[in-house]
Amino acid sequence: MDNKYVTIIDNTGRNILGTLANETATEIDILNPVMISVTPQNGQFQVQLIPLFLAEFIAAKNDLRNFTYTYSKSNIALGKNFDVDVRITSQYDRIIEATNKPKAPVASGDKPEVVKLFDE
Repeated sequence: MDNKYVTIIDNTGRNILGTLANETATEIDILNPVMISVTPQNGQFQVQLIPLFLAEFIAAKNDLRNFTYTYSKSNIALGKNFDVDVRITSQYDRIIEATNKPKAPVASGDKPEVVKLFDE
């Protein structure tokens, strides 16, 4: 993918990664933002990318489930002068590609796919 990745720290302290959708002097729009979760594990760090909004909750338009959040630049810290490691951006791209992969049409008589969100 040929994306311009952006990183911010929002006003609650979350590290956010996404694709730049638009930027003005006062706001930045981030396409498909994810939270970067870092947890220590066995003397190393485990990194997870967690979408800020689950794509399953978004109605597909042209087989895409993209979403954009607008952030006021006065409430965030905007990452500058560095590139995010390719291992992180590749993981991000895989998440977004999987989300936007067209679903196979449901044949008449078949039951629609059920998305299980919570353990029972």
